[in-house]
Amino acid sequence: MTVPTPIGSRRSGLPAWAVGLVAFVLLVGGVYAASNLAGENPPLVGPLPSGSAPGGGAGEALAIIESAGCQGCHGQDLSGSGSFPSLIGISSGPKSENLVSLAEEEPDNWIHLWIAGTDERTSDPAMRAGMPAFATDPYNLSDAQIDTVVEYLKTLQ
Repeated sequence: MTVPTPIGSRRSGLPAWAVGLVAFVLLVGGVYAASNLAGENPPLVGPLPSGSAPGGGAGEALAIIESAGCQGCHGQDLSGSGSFPSLIGISSGPKSENLVSLAEEEPDNWIHLWIAGTDERTSDPAMRAGMPAFATDPYNLSDAQIDTVVEYLKTLQ
C-alpha cells in the first residue's frame, strides 16, 4: 500500500487579487464613512425636506408620504422630478397651471381636494395628469391622513 503524498503548491492562502480587492473595498468604505461623519455626503436613500425630523405631525406625515409613494413621482426630497411639480412652497399656491383656478375657488382647501381627488373639480383624469386620487383605491387615505400631509406640505419652504 502506498501512502498518498500531498500535492505541492506554490502558494498558500488567498490569491493576491482577492486580497487587493478586499483592501480596496474597505478603503473606499472607510473613506466614505469617515467623510460622512460631518454629514457631507448625501444619504443613500433620498432625504425628505428639512424640518422633517420624525416626531409629532411631521413624523406621521412622512410615514403617510412614504407609504403612499409620493416620492416616486415628486422626487426623493419632494422638490419635483421630471414633469411632476415640486411640493415645496405650495402654501403660497399651486405649482401646476391646471390647479390655479381650483386654488382661486378654494384657497384654504385646494391641496386637500387635489390629493383626495374625489371632488368633481379634481376627478377628471385629463386634469390629474397621472396624479392618483389618494382617497380612493388602492390608497384609501382618510381625510385626517390627507389633512396631516397637507399641514406638513404647507410647512415646506
